[in-house]
Amino acid sequence: MTSAPATTGIDPRLAAFHILCDVDRGEFADRAAARRLTGLAPADRRLAVEMAYGSIRLRNRLDTELAGLLDQPIRRLDSRVLQWLRLGLYQLREMRVPDHAAVDQVVRGVKETAPVRFAGLANAVLRRAARDPRSEALFGDPAAEPIRYLTTWGSHPEWLVRRWLERWPLASVRRLVENDNRAPPVTLRLYDGATETGMELEPTPGVRLVREAGWRGVFRIVEGEPEEALGSLPAVVQDPAAAAVVDYVGEAIDGPVVDLCSAPGGKAMGLAKAAGAGRLLVAADVSRRRLSRVREAADRLGVRPGLVTMDGRAPAVRDAATVLLDAPCTGTGVLRRRPDARWRLDPERLRSLVELQRELLDAAAGIVRPGGLLVYATCSLEAEENEEQVDRFLMQNRDFEREPPDPRWVREGSTDENGDLRVLPWLWDSDGAFASRLRRVSGPDMGD
Repeated sequence: MTSAPATTGIDPRLAAFHILCDVDRGEFADRAAARRLTGLAPADRRLAVEMAYGSIRLRNRLDTELAGLLDQPIRRLDSRVLQWLRLGLYQLREMRVPDHAAVDQVVRGVKETAPVRFAGLANAVLRRAARDPRSEALFGDPAAEPIRYLTTWGSHPEWLVRRWLERWPLASVRRLVENDNRAPPVTLRLYDGATETGMELEPTPGVRLVREAGWRGVFRIVEGEPEEALGSLPAVVQDPAAAAVVDYVGEAIDGPVVDLCSAPGGKAMGLAKAAGAGRLLVAADVSRRRLSRVREAADRLGVRPGLVTMDGRAPAVRDAATVLLDAPCTGTGVLRRRPDARWRLDPERLRSLVELQRELLDAAAGIVRPGGLLVYATCSLEAEENEEQVDRFLMQNRDFEREPPDPRWVREGSTDENGDLRVLPWLWDSDGAFASRLRRVSGPDMGD
């Protein structure tokens, strides 16, 4: 099936359908949404995103039920019909859409985008779903069959579920999966004293923010659009977990400062604020396109970083006092925010990212001056990408050692016995994050 043109001003359900088709062909959901939602009113954009992203997150849950409603294997369905059935079932089960409206809209969509003969199939399947309650037996007992339950009802890949159950109790993994399956709130990290006004902010008419308890300078948008809030506040869109990484680096940090994988720029802006005026900040990224987003954030906040397009494995800068390496990773701590990521990951992808992180970390160490600080961070929950990566680095780089943060910089309970930052999604209804502070205690030729 060839790619349909970008949608402008169309029904949000049709936009959601096109997003699902784009993702099915391999496109990232956020990029597909950026194209497909152009021209839609804010309310229609929100509806389309909820339907598309929700259907992607809960794909296994929806497909498990559809398998019981169909008279043929799912794999034999026309892919366009399957996307419409997922959207229809998602509306029936997860949204407050009247049954007749959900069914009629899907049947109309099938007629517009697929051979008309499939409209009867879609109508019959969804009317059956609307008539009969969902059978919980389809998903297994969560206590007796946890893997089956977490992969079907929980809608996560089996290999990932098995990994997590080897590390954490079933109750924690269930909460993690549930967190991944909820749409995340939009939160802002505020700067320049804008947070010192109490628990709520109303920066402009129609916009209201509420402080996120326990997180420094983080507010949740409860009314209004992010663009409206950013137009009137010194802030960046940032989850509490990402904001915690910046706080973990430290206050009044020494320069020159280098953010080696800086796009989209939220952490770079926080580093600039912590470093203060007069200290050089270099924001680097391998992608010139993504680096443009850093420039946009910097212009809006009045920050003047040096922007450098480069591969962090071959840094074009030297002699930094503070280096942040927010490394590319599996992103298993942000699966609620990247709905399609869980279906793209596999063990081989994990292995290749671990190797890339190793190369980046070794290269980053080479630009840290004696006495300087290297902070390694990811938005992953996987040990190979986090503590095992740091342990390997310290074994091979004796001139570095772990340095815990000042307790005032981090939320209580968010660091482990080594002083590493660990933001676990099921504890605080947030994304996940890891970071480790590595101080260079000597030069390469100075000994310990």
